[in-house]
Amino acid sequence: MRLRTLGRTGLAVSEIGFGCGPTAALMIQGSAEQRREAVACALDLGINYFDTAPGYANTVSETHLGLTLRELNARPFIATKVALSFDQLDDIGAAVERSVEQSLQRLQVDQITLIQLHNRIAVQRAAQGELGNAAVLSLEDVVGVNGVAAAFERLRMRGLVRFSGCSAFGGDMPMVGQVVEAGRFDVLTVHYSVLNRTAWSAGADPAVRDYARIGAHANSRQMGIVALRVLEGGTLTADAAANGVGEIRVRFALRNVDVVEGALRFVLSNPQIAVTLVGFSNIEQIKQACTYASRGPLPQELLHAIASY
Repeated sequence: MRLRTLGRTGLAVSEIGFGCGPTAALMIQGSAEQRREAVACALDLGINYFDTAPGYANTVSETHLGLTLRELNARPFIATKVALSFDQLDDIGAAVERSVEQSLQRLQVDQITLIQLHNRIAVQRAAQGELGNAAVLSLEDVVGVNGVAAAFERLRMRGLVRFSGCSAFGGDMPMVGQVVEAGRFDVLTVHYSVLNRTAWSAGADPAVRDYARIGAHANSRQMGIVALRVLEGGTLTADAAANGVGEIRVRFALRNVDVVEGALRFVLSNPQIAVTLVGFSNIEQIKQACTYASRGPLPQELLHAIASY
């Protein structure tokens, strides 16, 4: 497993990250034995970055990850999140600190490697955004005097977290851009896939959410970049040919590249991305992802063919 530097954190992280969310759901639905065997396999293959959140199955993901790592006596990099509800915005600092303290208990660790804001960021507050169940936060909520970034910094000073991050997924890009410019976070999580490349390149399809090159912007500010939805929540593995999947499959098939391999290696071809998150349902998928990653970036001619559609 190749290692990449996570921006200004300086951490040497595996280029494949173990996603513990609800899409593939191994960490949520698997038995204790299945979880233990899968995590041991991932660690043996060099995966050292595990991504979870309190919101994944109502804290089940964090709890299972903590139990599994303790059973294996393993201490990889752990990234988890804070998602604030609308009724918590009167005292953001207290809500953030409570959330992190509870995550530490569930994960059974003394320190979280990376704490991230899970809420969407927009021009003004809202009780709930288009994506996710948490509140939408304003710029002031995030980087203001009494905002999330200040709370994360207090937690860092207490030694409870090492680094902090936020997400561009589903947010308002001008506002996310201002958060990036504020320089208060170390890491940005971006939506990036062979179907949605707009975090780095101009988008031509009006049906695709435009991330306005936010990944390139964050990289220029020395933020570490984590990519999610690299398989588009299973869309790329489904039989349907909606949203450009059919065209992508044709381009991969012409070069005898499996669509999952192609989609994963496409994201890995971007040197500005430190961690490519993948959700797993079983050990074979972990081994497969690592095998695909070992083959390196896609050939330039295939990357050009993808960029041309």
